[in-house]
Amino acid sequence: MDCIERIAGAPPARPPLGGPGCDTGGVIERRRLVLVGVLGATTALPVLLGGTDPVPDPGHHAYFLNVNLFLAWLPLLFAVGVHWARRAWVAGAFGVAWLLFLPNAPYLVTDLIHLSGWYGERWRHVLQFGFAAWTGVILGVASLRLVHLTVERRAGPAAGWATVAASTALCAVGVVIGRFQRWNSWDLITRPLDVLVATAGWLASPAEEFRATAVAVAVALFFGLAYLTVWAFDGLRPADDTSRN
Repeated sequence: MDCIERIAGAPPARPPLGGPGCDTGGVIERRRLVLVGVLGATTALPVLLGGTDPVPDPGHHAYFLNVNLFLAWLPLLFAVGVHWARRAWVAGAFGVAWLLFLPNAPYLVTDLIHLSGWYGERWRHVLQFGFAAWTGVILGVASLRLVHLTVERRAGPAAGWATVAASTALCAVGVVIGRFQRWNSWDLITRPLDVLVATAGWLASPAEEFRATAVAVAVALFFGLAYLTVWAFDGLRPADDTSRN
């Protein structure tokens, strides 16, 4: 069990060997600051690349990309709320908000479609949308990791992994209804019945909208594999190393 899991509240699996163990006041705090700093930098880069583009953007793609980057941060903020909430109803409210806005993070990958019809400095736009897509995926994975650890600590490993599986599938559905049906997270709050009816129609006959179904499967696989990759990084730490930063 790594330091992140312990700081989230889970008990250590074994006593630390040959050192102070998990330095909750040092290592974890530095890593948190590095994570926020890196994600802030990769968020600023697409904004800077779009803002300094000398070629006019007739489709306003850069503006909407910036909006989507802002929305991609919300799941992480709500996940922090889930983690720190002490009352069940507060954690539940943050959890619902997290799930509603989670698709906004990997949705940034689908914005790469705008590269196909863009004129001007192609490399600028590849970097602009590439950084945005990377940031969205990492923001989504980080928020899912935090929720996973919190649910696992409070309800056990089975509940934690069930949350990962269910949220990944629902996230893929959210990305598809956003890209193909053009709904957004706010519509789930202001027009929930319309969104549910439209989504139920697609899910009832997935073969009739094969492209949307194929994209949903691809997004679920991509996001799920991205999460498992980050989760597996913990295995790179030597079994007897609990103090190295």
